[in-house]
Amino acid sequence: MMTTQQESTSGESGRAGAAPGPWQIALDAMPHGLCLFDADERLVLHNQQYLRIYGLDPSVVKPGASYRNILAHAVTIGRHQGDSVDELHASRMAVVRRREVEAQLLRLADGRVIEVTIRPVAGGGWVAHHQDITARVRDAEALRERKIREQNVRIDAALNNMARGLCMFDADNRLVVCNELYVDIFGADPDVVKPGATLREIFEHGVARGVYPGMTADDLMARRLAMLATKCPCSYDQTMADGRTLSVSICPMVDGGWVGTFEDISERRKVEAERAAAVRLLKEQYLRFDAALNNMSQGLFMLDAELRLIVCNRRYLKTYDLSPEVVVPGVTMRELIAHSVAVGNHPNTTAEQLYADYLGQISGGDNSYDLQLSDGRVIRIVHQRMAHGGWVATHEDITERHRAEESIAHMARHDALTGLPNRVLLHEKMAEGLARVAAQVEAMAVLCIDLDNFKGVNDTLGHPIGDKLLRCVAQRLGGAIGAGDTVARLGGDEFAILHAAADKAGSEALARRLVDLMSEPIVIDGHDINSGISVGMALAPDHGTTADKLMKCADLALYHAKAGGRRAFCWFEPVMDARIQARRALELDLRQALAAGRFRIAYQPQLSLATSEITGMEALLRWSHPERGVVQPAEFIPVAEETGLIGPLGEQVLRDACLDAMRWPEPIRVAVNLSPAQLHNRGFVAMVTNALATAGLSPRRLELEITEAVLLQDDDAVRATLHQLRSLGVRISMDDFGTGCSSLSYLRSFPFDKIKIDRSFISGAGHNRENVAIIQAVARLGASLGIETAAEGVETQDQLDLVRSAGCTEVQGYLLSRPCAVDQTHGLIARFRRGAAAA
Repeated sequence: MMTTQQESTSGESGRAGAAPGPWQIALDAMPHGLCLFDADERLVLHNQQYLRIYGLDPSVVKPGASYRNILAHAVTIGRHQGDSVDELHASRMAVVRRREVEAQLLRLADGRVIEVTIRPVAGGGWVAHHQDITARVRDAEALRERKIREQNVRIDAALNNMARGLCMFDADNRLVVCNELYVDIFGADPDVVKPGATLREIFEHGVARGVYPGMTADDLMARRLAMLATKCPCSYDQTMADGRTLSVSICPMVDGGWVGTFEDISERRKVEAERAAAVRLLKEQYLRFDAALNNMSQGLFMLDAELRLIVCNRRYLKTYDLSPEVVVPGVTMRELIAHSVAVGNHPNTTAEQLYADYLGQISGGDNSYDLQLSDGRVIRIVHQRMAHGGWVATHEDITERHRAEESIAHMARHDALTGLPNRVLLHEKMAEGLARVAAQVEAMAVLCIDLDNFKGVNDTLGHPIGDKLLRCVAQRLGGAIGAGDTVARLGGDEFAILHAAADKAGSEALARRLVDLMSEPIVIDGHDINSGISVGMALAPDHGTTADKLMKCADLALYHAKAGGRRAFCWFEPVMDARIQARRALELDLRQALAAGRFRIAYQPQLSLATSEITGMEALLRWSHPERGVVQPAEFIPVAEETGLIGPLGEQVLRDACLDAMRWPEPIRVAVNLSPAQLHNRGFVAMVTNALATAGLSPRRLELEITEAVLLQDDDAVRATLHQLRSLGVRISMDDFGTGCSSLSYLRSFPFDKIKIDRSFISGAGHNRENVAIIQAVARLGASLGIETAAEGVETQDQLDLVRSAGCTEVQGYLLSRPCAVDQTHGLIARFRRGAAAA
């Protein structure tokens, strides 16, 4: 029946133009190829998918065709390259004859993979299913490759994160794999040390880089091959050229290759060496311990956990005058204390009480305390718990140190010269007083005191007399205060008093009493010294509740009292702080203006009365502030002098004035005013020399004006500086002559080129005959000494006629010209020259 059905099916499909029957339609709809062969290896049926998979010709592959002919057809069209028809037929039939269901993968010449499943059928034939699984195989292979890559990444990560360098060589001593640390340890080039490189090449690379001291590649190869010949793992230390020590382990593998690990153990070896040295040192220390123990400057004993004596030195016995027959190893601490009490070291206490105190000291964690003995000595005892639970203690006689510390503690809070409390102790007392103020128990006043003219005493009578004066002042102040008050020396000639339980009236009475008391002369070594005091006061809590605030307020009040005429007292007022803040703001603006170059120089001409021509220009500093407006020199120059800004400011004026003077015709000079602070600068002469050299100005065309304040201190250094300037050719003139009490004496102490009569004499000459007489006298004096005389502040024709008739040689003032910018000076000079020529 089967044969009949097959023949019928094949016959129907084989008739040309005949429509396929239902059975053939079902076969052709299958997703895989299918073919059926009978026991005679002839094709019974197949579907279209079978033909499509292999690209077979339906005119060849049709029912009745032999299996060999079909294979021959497939080989002919190139489906099975490399295999003959006989080989293919033999291998396939071997599967069929096993009569088992069997699946095979068939790779075609075009790369596709076909899964063929052969199933035996009754009667000796077989049916085969053919499925194109190329995509599935490709996905499986891609998955497998991805897994292999991921595994390789993990292996690389593991290798490169090892704490040791690792390498693997095959049986031919070629590098299979290594990690990054292996390359880094030897400082190798990764382009050389890479898979495939031979061991000799790697050794030669290392020798060339100087890694192996004193060894050749042959030496290294011989040693490594000798190790591998043992076929046993081995380890050794290798010293590198840079001093590192590597721990090397070589492990042969069964296949003839080997694995090596390399670890930098330099630090480990160093630690081991240090540990060995420490052990040796410990042994040496142990040998010396006994000698050191008995030569210590401190007493020492050791107790075990049960407070029994282990060992003590002779110094310990001597410190407490203990008997060596009693103090032996094993004696308890209770017995030691009882023995010490018995020999009289601890009066007014019992052994039990002393032992209880001792236990309290060590159990409370206080490992250091001082013990005073009956003879007055102070012993410092320091306990240290030992690892096994016992104690080691040192006993040091610190009697002298204790006395010194008490003295130092006193010195730290007291003034060495007067013995009064110093600033430190004063602040401690203020803290106590402010605590009472905060508790509203009492008020407290702070009086800041400063001696008047103390510097004059030091300068005229010397510092030893000044020191004695300070001690006398301290005694007087100390005798004038109450029992609860504190007088302190803050430094120099500054003192302070804390007036406890104070009110304003009581503090004023105390300040008045102090001012009157200190107004009385003090006789020191035959010298009557009249040095009064000025007092500034602040009251807590009215003026502040902190020490710093009160001291600041009292100091501001003192500053105000001194400015008011000295030998006075003054309470702090808020306006005082406002003045100080205003001065600080001015100082800040002054610094900013100097840095920004906001200062300008105006020039006022100086006229020769003999020729009516301009002989010089006085440089006058001007400052225009964007908010303050024009700031007068009398306002900012004192601030510049106090803050040290006068140095850079004066240097700028001197430099610019010299440069401007080079723009005027010779021999017109430029006059620059000097501050006393500038002449005290050791580098001032160099500054003048540099300014002249930079501008190219002749020294004869520079005139420096000084006031008698420069010479007030009779300073030899200042005189030497002036003489140096004169030797350079720079002219020196005395400004504001006649306003001081010693102007005439200064003319004798230094040969000035010019004296300038102060404007106050000129302005008052019209209604004050004495001023006229002074002008005439100064002019005659200048003429007799060969010194030029210049009248300042001439504003009217009458004043000009007066100074001309008096004999003055030069004149300066608004009548000639107001100060002007340097660009206007050229026209001014030309105008006066034309006027002189016309006259």
